[in-house]
Parts: sequence; C-alpha cells; structure tokens
Amino acid sequence: MDPFEALAEPVRRRLIEILASGEHTSGQLADVVGVEFRISRTAVSKHLRLLRKAGYVDVRAEEKWRWYRLDRRGFESLEASVADLRSKLNRAIGWNPDTGQKYDPLAVLPSYPPVPFRGPGKPPRRGRRGMQRTFQTCGSPDDIAPLRVPIEITYSPPHAQDDPAVEFDF
Repeated sequence: MDPFEALAEPVRRRLIEILASGEHTSGQLADVVGVEFRISRTAVSKHLRLLRKAGYVDVRAEEKWRWYRLDRRGFESLEASVADLRSKLNRAIGWNPDTGQKYDPLAVLPSYPPVPFRGPGKPPRRGRRGMQRTFQTCGSPDDIAPLRVPIEITYSPPHAQDDPAVEFDF
C-alpha cells in the first residue's frame, strides 16, 4: 500500500497521533476515535488493519486485548517516498525554470528501428465457403414449400365382442 494512501484518511492520521504517545488497546482507540469521527468499532478496526498493512502500526496480543503501537518501518517508507518526491522536485521534472518551458524526460517517445517496406502485399481474398454459386428460380411459392395436407387419424374403440376380457361403457 502506498504510504500516502494510508495517511490520506483523517481517521488514520488521528490514530497515528494517538499512538505517538505510546501503546493503546483497540478498545481505547475505538472509544476516542469513534466519538470524534462518529464511526463504529468495526470501522476503527478496519482503519487499524490498513495501518498494519501499510507498516505504520504493529500489534501484539496479550490475553484478550490487542495492543497497538507505531512501527518505524512504515515511517521509513514514508520518508523514502518524500525523498523521491524531493529529488524529482530538485530535477525540475515538468518545468525547466531556466528556459521557462515544459520539460518531461519521460514524455519523450522512444525511437524504434524502422521497419523495411515490403510492398503493398497481396490483395485480400474472400473465402469460398458459404458462397452460393447457382441461383434457383421458382415460379410459385408452392415450389419452395409445397402444401402438406394433414392426415386424419381415426380411432375406433375395440368392440366388446372382439375381446371378451375388455369391457367398455359408452
């Protein structure tokens, strides 16, 4: 996580201010910050987890409490980011004060070796699949789809005299 992103939220900056005085439990931090910013304990826990992920805060478990304290590694990464910004400022990326013009060495396009010209190439060819070669002419719509007459199926129940085991009441 970017060190500036971790400190972008005012709740996290306030948590770091409180932890600068020493170790505190998560409940103590949630009581103070929750009242000031009107957020829940769960939200405070989320901010503490993000600060842990960024390296600003360290935690130790003691019985049922979690004690939070500041970690120097997070501040070293913050100082490195600030030093990087300061070196860019000193190099004046984006503006050259001597000439009074924009200067950005990263914006210069890289030069690639030229590609040799091989000519226009072959013309595009359409494939033969799906092409209709012969056309059918038809005189009437019946030639395309002839009418089909439904076949009538009649059902006649078996007679009782034909099969003595089957009896029907009609």
